[in-house]
Parts: sequence; structure tokens; C-alpha cells
Amino acid sequence: MKRFTFLLALAALSVGCTSRIPEGFNPLSSGSGASGGLDSLDTRSANARRDALANAIRSGNIPPEAILATVYFEFDKYTVSATERAKVDAVAGRVKATEVIIAGYTDTFGTEEYNLGLSDRRAQSVRDYLVKLGANQAKSEIMALGSQHADKNAAGRQSGAKDRKAVIVDVNYGGPVSAAPAAAPAARPVAAPAAGSAPAPVTAL
Repeated sequence: MKRFTFLLALAALSVGCTSRIPEGFNPLSSGSGASGGLDSLDTRSANARRDALANAIRSGNIPPEAILATVYFEFDKYTVSATERAKVDAVAGRVKATEVIIAGYTDTFGTEEYNLGLSDRRAQSVRDYLVKLGANQAKSEIMALGSQHADKNAAGRQSGAKDRKAVIVDVNYGGPVSAAPAAAPAARPVAAPAAGSAPAPVTAL
């Protein structure tokens, strides 16, 4: 009798512990499980891509294919000129369909603090113009780099013109991104003079 009672209790426990998986259950759907769902995975992927491009911009190694447009500015100016607006007009449609980082730059003339502020205003100016064309401001990020990547050998205003700019970078660029700065050209090896001979004269390159 005791054995029969034990078997009945065991059978009841087995039935009570059996549960059916609900129809349509998805362990990766949003709101279920610790993973946070596919939306969270997509968000992490987008954030990782944005961070990689931001690091590439800081290091001066932006993939050329990721650049939608480069807008140039007059000396000590941050307003998008009429001649440069055409570049922004041409990429406005693509900007509306993606997320962008707008990086501002200056030449080496001026203090570091002043140049950071000027580069920020240049990037903001480009963003403001894009917003007027219908772009979503929430899908753009500003980076102010000042004269960090400017030509330190620029001897005058004209030689530093290429550094006075704002670059529109596509966050959804799908190609490879490297944060490593572009490698400097390797120095040419110089052969040692033969024993007993005078060293060769150095010629300026």
C-alpha cells in the first residue's frame, strides 16, 4: 500500500512539472531573456559601428568611401558659403536616409582653444544647413577636432586652406574601419660607408 501511494505521488509530481512552450515563443524577442532581444543586438551593432568610425575620425584615418562630402571654409569663418552649399545639397537625400558624424577642422593659425571652438561652429553650421534641407538633427553627431590634423608646416593662409573644413561621414558605411593612423612613409636605408673611406656627402632632398 505504501509503495502504491508513493507511485501515485511520483506520477502527480511528474505531471505538475511538465509545461508546454507557448506557441510563437521567441527567446530573442524584445522584453524576454537577459539578451534584450534583436533590437538590443541591432543597437549594440550600430553603436559599435559609430564608435569605430569616431575613433577613425579622431586618428585621421577616415575611410574615403565613408565620406559623403567635404565642405571648405574661408579663413576664420564658419558659415557655409554659397559655393560650398551645392556639395551639401547633393548629399542631403543620402543624409536623410542614414546617420552621420560631422567633423569640424581648422588650420594651425590661432590658439588650440580658439580652433576647437571654431571647428565646432563649422560642424554645427553644416548640420544646421542639413536640417534646413530636411535632415533629422537627432541622427547627426558633431565632432570638433580643431587643428589636430592640420598641416603644421603651413606657411600662410592659402597653404592652410585644405584644413579649414567640415567632413560629413556616413555612420552606416559598411566597409572596413581602422582606427590606426595612416602610416608615415618608411625612411630609406642609408648604406654604411666602406671601411677606410670618407662618408658620402649628405644631399638635401
